[in-house]
Amino acid sequence: MAWKYALNIGAISLILSLEAVVAGSFLRPAEALNSPANSVHRRSQPQLPLNWQTVLPAQPSGSRPNSQQLGASWNSFQPPQQGVPGRREGGGTRGLECSTAPTSLTALIPQSTMGQTLSAKPTFFYYLPVALDKTVQFELADERDKTVYKKSFRMVTSRAGVVSVSLDSDDNSPALEVGKNYQWYFTIKCNAKNYTTDEVLVSGWINRTALAPNVKTELDRAPSRTKLSIFAQQGLWYDYLATLAQLRMESPSDASLALKWSAVLNSVQLGKIAQEPLVPSELTPLRKK
Repeated sequence: MAWKYALNIGAISLILSLEAVVAGSFLRPAEALNSPANSVHRRSQPQLPLNWQTVLPAQPSGSRPNSQQLGASWNSFQPPQQGVPGRREGGGTRGLECSTAPTSLTALIPQSTMGQTLSAKPTFFYYLPVALDKTVQFELADERDKTVYKKSFRMVTSRAGVVSVSLDSDDNSPALEVGKNYQWYFTIKCNAKNYTTDEVLVSGWINRTALAPNVKTELDRAPSRTKLSIFAQQGLWYDYLATLAQLRMESPSDASLALKWSAVLNSVQLGKIAQEPLVPSELTPLRKK
């Protein structure tokens, strides 16, 4: 089902004036992502990860971003009635090979754990509290809990930070259908010898929507920075975040982009990781044995 929530134009114009936030490179390595305080177990049925991209609207200089207004838009989406709420912060069993960290594995998604996207193959973002060299699994399921995609990778990062997983990087991944809800799971396998118990995971919901013809035409003609405003106005979390992340990687010293990044994460109560860098990760698909 498609959701369209228009952001107050006045609120959008307030986003560009936050205090400069250190712009770091985009993703950090993570080694141990298990949160000692949380204990979560995945449902027995296969679940699939959802797409989420979000972009903050462009803001005129001298204005101050309104996190509350942004948060109201991003968090207005709710999981389907028959669906199980997602989980933003990692939970699982503590394995001997999964060291702990002050901050747990965190999915960059709204508090509702539900977000919208225009993309058929969206990009998902996660904060890793430590450098990583582990097996990770990304799973995507439909509303009936039928697994539509599941893939395991070896993920290697050089330091802690924000990493991304894109369905577009795999030719065999399915295209999300417009109007459909999907649930996604991102799992880190802490112990290669015991995948069942030693793992940490986060999950969420994603819905692919479509734009009105006139809005789509405007978006197609707009430069990347202008697209952020359109994504924010339409409540497209996954597209906004993916576009903003790409802009930050292309212009790491641009303070205005760092401010937008900080504003959007603060709007969904993820300010504690707003200044964490975007770090590259090496993903190697694992063959089934």
